Amino acid sequence: MNQAPKTTTAFDELIATLQLIRDGYVLNDERFTDSLDVVEGYRYVGQLLSAASEFFFEADPDHPRLASIVSPARKLQGDNPDAIYHYARISGSRAYRIFGRVDQECYTSFTIHGRAPDGALAGPLLGDVNDRQFQIDPDGSYSLTLSATEQPGNWLHLDPDAYCVIVRSYFQLGTSAQNDMEVSVRIGIETIEDLGPPPPLSDDVFSERMQEGIAFLRQTTLGQSLPSTPSAVPFVAQEVNSLPVPFSFRDSGLPVPGAADIFYASGRWQLEPDEALVLTGTLPSCPFANVMLWNRHMQTLEYRSRRSSLNQSQIQLEPDGTYRIVIAHKDPGVPNWLDCEGHHTGTIFWRFLLPETDPTRTECQVLPIGEVASS
Repeated sequence: MNQAPKTTTAFDELIATLQLIRDGYVLNDERFTDSLDVVEGYRYVGQLLSAASEFFFEADPDHPRLASIVSPARKLQGDNPDAIYHYARISGSRAYRIFGRVDQECYTSFTIHGRAPDGALAGPLLGDVNDRQFQIDPDGSYSLTLSATEQPGNWLHLDPDAYCVIVRSYFQLGTSAQNDMEVSVRIGIETIEDLGPPPPLSDDVFSERMQEGIAFLRQTTLGQSLPSTPSAVPFVAQEVNSLPVPFSFRDSGLPVPGAADIFYASGRWQLEPDEALVLTGTLPSCPFANVMLWNRHMQTLEYRSRRSSLNQSQIQLEPDGTYRIVIAHKDPGVPNWLDCEGHHTGTIFWRFLLPETDPTRTECQVLPIGEVASS
């Protein structure tokens, strides 16, 4: 007799979903025709399984844990080498205390999100606060209360539909945070009410968690638009080898899951082995900015042994204060080279955090790689 019928059914669905993902996502010729994209697709699915387990299978809003979202070995949803992100499942019917200490971070924010109808990691933004908006002790320590009713001290309203909290910690350092073992974020979360230890895991509870994890797997693979579908996202360029005017979610008023304090700009590069894409422009005054390259699965290219991203402190500026960044398959012998890592095409992604003025468009020019040094 099966003593866990609901979990067994959910596990069978997980197996079936992986087969659908294999055929409808990784091996779908409408999505990927390059063998590198396909191999990375399988690796991506493996990393999504890791995320589904930690963020959904192990989710307990009564006993939450702030788990690191990405690492060099778990890249998803547009990861960032210069940031450390944390995620915890919460409930709008509870009250929580987040506690921590700011050290080398140039920015820390907390965003409350509702449940995403399509199974995404986070749904609509329901509330947010950053470290410019609350009290931090002289030693860098802080405590932030999440609750439905206002509390003294640092407080963030908890909407009844609250599903998760995401903490974004950004670092503007010469060595990217994800590459520096000395960089860490000291943070924790607890329910204000002592609920005691969790009960033994039940078939009902775990099968429901598995269903949420399966929905997440579907959304991050089969739920992604085909490459031929024009993007409706306002900060995504429609033309290859170009970038749009950066865009802020907060200014749009849209119920989106992205960070509210950041301007984004994204476009697709497409280069032959003997070509380079030259990006030029001016950085606004801001506490953080960076640019990076993603593969076709919204994963940052290898950044431990290659240069696939540059933050504001790593960019070597021109004498007039402008930047000149070169994307190419091989080193053109100039500063600010971003390595394509063998990818014929991929995504360029900019972030500008709390800029004092709206960021301007990055100009893009494709050149023969031999002409980059002299241009």
